[in-house]
Amino acid sequence: MNLQLDKAASQSRPNTERVGTHHPERLIGLYWLISIAIGTFVLWDWLTTWNVAATLNRPWLVIYLCASLVLSQTLYVLVARHGGRPIHWGALVIFAIGNGFAETLAFATVYRLGELLGWWLLNLFAPSFALAAGFIVGVIFFSIYGGLIHGLFWLRVLPPHLDDNPRSQSIRKLRPIAEVVLVIGWCLCLALSRDLWSVIFFHTLVDVGLMILVRPTIFGAGNAEA
Repeated sequence: MNLQLDKAASQSRPNTERVGTHHPERLIGLYWLISIAIGTFVLWDWLTTWNVAATLNRPWLVIYLCASLVLSQTLYVLVARHGGRPIHWGALVIFAIGNGFAETLAFATVYRLGELLGWWLLNLFAPSFALAAGFIVGVIFFSIYGGLIHGLFWLRVLPPHLDDNPRSQSIRKLRPIAEVVLVIGWCLCLALSRDLWSVIFFHTLVDVGLMILVRPTIFGAGNAEA
């Protein structure tokens, strides 16, 4: 996901290649390992069920998922810069697939915990609203986790890559709204279809965009020649 804390990202840093660690791949790998371990335990029923057809049978949801992806990536294209770093296609494939799968498990786990909590609380005194409450709390949990993991972890791994000119700053103010719109679509996919694999697919596309636009020096990309 691109839930960036833009103010933190805009701070100048002398090392634009590797921020916060000399071995970001190790931290990323550890994050993926933890996400997969916990996510597999919590989401086993979703992981082992192919519910993509349930999403495709809701054309309005497919349109929403595609439109929200286009909106978020369009805004990202307008403000993200790679600083002259070359594209490394091997690193792109590793990161897009690895993070698209592993981090989606983390996101979906947090969503499911929020959904269960919201449903349980409302079911105690207002059962008619329990399902809606579960979805709302799940979206809130997803959004909070997404903001925290990107602010506390990804901004230490990715190089500074957002423009600070006045035009870009005005566009960046819209990005949190676009990201919330994206999150709502993914959560609708989980809530209505229990379709984890479509969310993995769309998250992978987001990560492809990140690797093309930002080109962080991870997974061998630092050795790529321009």
